Amino acid sequence: MRLCAALAALAFLAAPARASDFTSAAIGTTGSQFLTSGIGARGIAMGGAYSATVNDATALYWNPAGLVRVPRFSASMMYTDYVANINYQTAQIADRINDTSVLAGGLRYQNIGSIPQTDMAGNSEGTFNPRDYVLDFGWAQTIDDMSTSNMDMAMGVAGHWIHSDYASSSANGFGGDIGILSHFYNGPFPYDFSFDAQNMGSGQKFDQIRNTLPFVAKFGADAYPFQNLILAMEADLPSGNVPYGALGVEYSIPITDSMKAALRGGFNSQDFTSLGLASCLTAGVGLTIGDFSFDYAFAPQGVLGEVHNVSLSYNLPAFASQRYEER
Repeated sequence: MRLCAALAALAFLAAPARASDFTSAAIGTTGSQFLTSGIGARGIAMGGAYSATVNDATALYWNPAGLVRVPRFSASMMYTDYVANINYQTAQIADRINDTSVLAGGLRYQNIGSIPQTDMAGNSEGTFNPRDYVLDFGWAQTIDDMSTSNMDMAMGVAGHWIHSDYASSSANGFGGDIGILSHFYNGPFPYDFSFDAQNMGSGQKFDQIRNTLPFVAKFGADAYPFQNLILAMEADLPSGNVPYGALGVEYSIPITDSMKAALRGGFNSQDFTSLGLASCLTAGVGLTIGDFSFDYAFAPQGVLGEVHNVSLSYNLPAFASQRYEER
């Protein structure tokens, strides 16, 4: 637990330090908001309460420490149909390099669509297509000195190169995440605790002022009270808004030895004040056949419309590692 406190203190020291941070007065003061868009339909369907549960290549976004749960190799792709013809596409891979370490890389791309362009006098100059790109890389390591027969401890880091093209302007930025994950075997059922500090670093500069990255500190937990059931919760502290919470649930339904389905639901209070209760609810389904998984998530956005997320992932199991099979 001392490691958790030390990393949390380090993250907040590296975060912005304005008096208005972490309050409603900070809304609109951070840039690069596309960095906060979730990756992978499974985590989105669970309301974003996923930093303690993630176990595939999408951990590169949710919590880099979760990469240690990749048994051998993991690849994931997602397509998101946002409101106003905005689409968001992602791809991640993760590969285990030895019994304790995993490397990962990924790409995120957001296309905002065609927007009318005018000059200072209001005269039409055609259209432009704003686009955002994020190149991700990460590493996770099991901390053997802190792991025991009752607990596994892992740490991960991720880096991001950020690039945006808006009309005739472009900007670059650099960010980083640091996360920890503890898995406990003792007690009546297994459970996890996690901490993740996202988007620390140098924001994008389009003109004279460099934007602040949307830093957020995440504290997560989950539990496996019954076979095939996961209950998850998370508290998020964003520098550009008030704190909010999330809850998630997943129930898996075995069909055959190589096939299973999953039902998922979630609640995330982030947009409750601005978009109402309906925007807080998420739902989704999943189907796993062999090493392939198909996942879908539905996330309503109140008066703005609906968001649909579709993911396809490929996960190779470990050769013969009982340790990772148990996870």
